[in-house]
Amino acid sequence: MSDTSIMSQMDMTAMANVIDACSACMQACMMCADSMAGMEGMGKCAALCANCADMCDTMMRMMLRPMGMERDSMVAMLEACIAMCRVCRDECSTHMQMSETAAMCATACDACMTACQDMLTAMRNV
Repeated sequence: MSDTSIMSQMDMTAMANVIDACSACMQACMMCADSMAGMEGMGKCAALCANCADMCDTMMRMMLRPMGMERDSMVAMLEACIAMCRVCRDECSTHMQMSETAAMCATACDACMTACQDMLTAMRNV
């Protein structure tokens, strides 16, 4: 499939879900990073959350530029976003009992992973 035809075959609902999930995850991760940054022993969590926020923001921005979409780079970015969200979710899950922000972040990461995986599935079916 040529680069110019990828947009005509993209699942627009899946794309919208990725954009929404990445936006929500980026916001939750930034809130968690800010919250954890001031707590003793939470440097790793804060850094992972900040990295995840950056990854989600980049993924979202890429999805918002549909004319520049190219299949291989989209797949790589979706897979990277899933991986970063998984790492962040796992870290925040260990702090859920002590922090509502960490629980919210872990939940947002799960939703983002699901949306990205759904997009990958939709892309493979085209």
